[in-house]
Amino acid sequence: MPESVLLLSGGIDSATLAYSCRPDLTVTVDYGQCCADAEIQASAQIADQLGLEHEIIEVNCKNLGAGTMAGQTETDLGDAPEWWPYRNQLVITLVAMDVIRRGTDQLLVGAVADDQSHMDGRAKFFDLIDSLISFQEGDIRVKAPAIGKTTEELVRDASPPESLLGWTHSCTASNAACGECRSCKKRQRVLTRVY
Repeated sequence: MPESVLLLSGGIDSATLAYSCRPDLTVTVDYGQCCADAEIQASAQIADQLGLEHEIIEVNCKNLGAGTMAGQTETDLGDAPEWWPYRNQLVITLVAMDVIRRGTDQLLVGAVADDQSHMDGRAKFFDLIDSLISFQEGDIRVKAPAIGKTTEELVRDASPPESLLGWTHSCTASNAACGECRSCKKRQRVLTRVY
């Protein structure tokens, strides 16, 4: 039977979608990012609490990365210190390659309006990647169901328990939350405002 798969990064957005959408499978990708261990641990705990199946894909692309997520200094190529070239395209492609064998028909991504400072966080990107992936074998559709909402709006609307979001990891600089990067500050701001 066709199924839905959620790309679960362990952050607030994908954790909230896991809670509200209850996909058949969640997948976390370790592509060489410096915070991979914490993302995997957070994702596994979130999936376990929700009773969802969880898989991990490991592909070391660290040498292809740039910015703080790759453990490197910032570049002027992207608009943020954590910028990693073609990251969403890479991760979506890797997950689609894995889940096509399962008969998956829908790949969900936890992108939100807050992510649109990155080119691959915009609604247009998801329209294009959906068109590209669905054009190929398997006809997998790529959806970003929360792309029109901010993280705060997503969390308010879905109302996941605070205990679930307590497991999330959003830091893009380290496996231990630095508290200083944009993602750590956003996580703290959202949790403070919503709860």
